[in-house]
Amino acid sequence: MIVRRRLDFDFDPGSVPRDWYQDDPHLTTMWSALSLAFPEGERFFVESVRRYRDRIEDPELLSAIEGFGGQEAMHAKAHRLFNEMLQAQGLGDALPAAEKRVRWLLNVGRRVLPHKAQLAVTVALEHFTAILAEQLLSNEKHRAAGHPSVHALWEWHAFEESEHKAVSFDVYRAVGGTYAMRVRVMLMTTALFMIAVLLIHARFLHARGKLGDVRGWARAAGFLWVRPGLFRELVPAYWDFFRPGFHPNDRDTRALVAEWSERLFGTQGTLRDQLHAAA
Repeated sequence: MIVRRRLDFDFDPGSVPRDWYQDDPHLTTMWSALSLAFPEGERFFVESVRRYRDRIEDPELLSAIEGFGGQEAMHAKAHRLFNEMLQAQGLGDALPAAEKRVRWLLNVGRRVLPHKAQLAVTVALEHFTAILAEQLLSNEKHRAAGHPSVHALWEWHAFEESEHKAVSFDVYRAVGGTYAMRVRVMLMTTALFMIAVLLIHARFLHARGKLGDVRGWARAAGFLWVRPGLFRELVPAYWDFFRPGFHPNDRDTRALVAEWSERLFGTQGTLRDQLHAAA
């Protein structure tokens, strides 16, 4: 069962370091760019999945769709609060301008893509979030790079992405989504997603006066692709998506999800006191 957990988050601009990931402005703004895209992106995901509720007969999948929508709505709410903190830390017009650009891009997708292709976009991006979530939850060195003041948000988000990672895929398969469309849309989505995040990243760096910091770019690239290699370690899992018989649950994360359920919401869970309602 996929549970919607209602959590209270409060991000104080004075308590969260401006460079909250690895004490590095380039790496921090990369994560900030992802956070900026989440609220509008989560809304798109929920729309594309719920659109097909009337065609789903499996009661378990129908329940999962509702849980998926509830979790994604909470993620969007939490990241809006986080983004407001980023704005308060001095991004000026860069953040609202980038958010407007993300909204425009998704609205273009809504206008030009068939509904099933929009669902395939969600499937593709949910694969990105699932493999990144697995990496964060299973690898201490990547979690430790973030400041403790932001751990709650990113660990909870990663946990729930792992929990509902198969929902959009199962809906896509249930309504007749094809392998050919899944692969084509993944290739298109990968290119657009990488370009969009890079442009937001650059916009944020420009707002901070760091865009021309060549050493900073090189240092961040080394961290992401060489050592410890956060992105490099995602490559095999990314390519797994292109197998004809692929399913998100082929990567068995049940033990990881159970572990983090206890770590976050168990009797000694770090987020137990912030959990004020569950359905």
